[in-house]
Amino acid sequence: MKALLIGGGGREHAIGLSILKSGTELVVISPNRNPGLMRIAKEVIIGNENDKELVLENALRVEPDYVFIGPEAPLASGVSDILFENNLKVFAPSSSAARLETSKAFCRRFMTENRLEGNIESTSFSDPVKAKDFIEQIDYDFVIKPDGLTGGKGVMVQGVHFLTKKEGIEIAQDYLLSENQTLLIEKKVKGEEFSLQGFVHDTEIVFLPIVQDYKRAFEDDKGPNTGGMGAICFSERGLPFIDPKTVLEAKAILKQLITRFSEKVVDYVGPIFGGFIATAEGPKLLEINARLGDPEAMNALSLTKNSIMDIAVSMLHNKVPKLEFENKINVLRYLVPKGYGTKSVPSTIQLDEEALMLKGIKTFYASVNLKGKMLEQTSSRSLALLSEGEDLEEVNGRFDDLSSMIKGEYSMRNDIGTEMMIEKKKNFMNSLTGGRA
Repeated sequence: MKALLIGGGGREHAIGLSILKSGTELVVISPNRNPGLMRIAKEVIIGNENDKELVLENALRVEPDYVFIGPEAPLASGVSDILFENNLKVFAPSSSAARLETSKAFCRRFMTENRLEGNIESTSFSDPVKAKDFIEQIDYDFVIKPDGLTGGKGVMVQGVHFLTKKEGIEIAQDYLLSENQTLLIEKKVKGEEFSLQGFVHDTEIVFLPIVQDYKRAFEDDKGPNTGGMGAICFSERGLPFIDPKTVLEAKAILKQLITRFSEKVVDYVGPIFGGFIATAEGPKLLEINARLGDPEAMNALSLTKNSIMDIAVSMLHNKVPKLEFENKINVLRYLVPKGYGTKSVPSTIQLDEEALMLKGIKTFYASVNLKGKMLEQTSSRSLALLSEGEDLEEVNGRFDDLSSMIKGEYSMRNDIGTEMMIEKKKNFMNSLTGGRA
């Protein structure tokens, strides 16, 4: 068996490692010389992952049994469509199905029209004057969301990124005047976010353990939103600050959404990601992603005994696989360029991966290029370090004293997954829900 994987980040490194569990030969199309993928793949084709013709040309040459697409941009660009049209087996949604991610307005409208649970009050605008008038009339704190893809960095929250209605109006108007697109004004909801990932074929979904991503650039959850600075997962036992009933309700919401979507729009195939927030009223759906998360895929797939290849083969043959997971905790922390989240200043890194391995840390390579023994950073995230074990103290202890193993200029949040942060989240949810957390 042979698999073609499209994408070159940390998520794709994790997917590639999962594919290898089945003994499948791996070929990759990547925009960068990712050392992790270059190590495990028989062939790495350096090229634009969003170029439909380039992807098709190489897919027809490679003749893979299955194709996997990691990032969202190739889906929006129609890469999966052209592969479907040429009779390739693709474990990813079509561009039409991916509209659940590529247009937040479409997703909200679909949920509203079909009266689906977990929705949030939301109104879309393309006219800056109408957006201003609407904001002036509402009596609640709000969130500003660009309609299209933003890589997790586009959401602006009142009380976090801006304080007053006037500031929010200025942000919305500046965006609509400069981008000439659509944005959403949504009611702000309070709670703790969590990521519910899974795999879909028709209306069947098999779920991965929930994960929490740390979006903010700086410690104590401060600073601008990023693509994700790290994440935590407690396998099937769930996150200690999220009520298990909330997770079951979130799964039911995602199942209902996919069932109705398949009935009324188009069949959905492949990975799915529900970004939820646990509130006092139960889970609310913040967004749908038509792929696995980055970094959440690294946490969840590392604990999954099944190969993603085996999952794809089963589901595309109308069989529902039973997923099995390691009963461990893992914490992932991303190394990023200095200034990441505002204005990145890329540098070079030298890594002693053997020493990290001996310390019990897995390395996932992301947006870096291998040059000799050095890693050249891009403006995006560089590499992820994952620690896994039986208890949180053991897991977090491995992140101590890394300076001798990683040389160069970089930033990393050291509070991801710490007992202090988890206790803070527990206390917040207890105060919000009156103990239901």
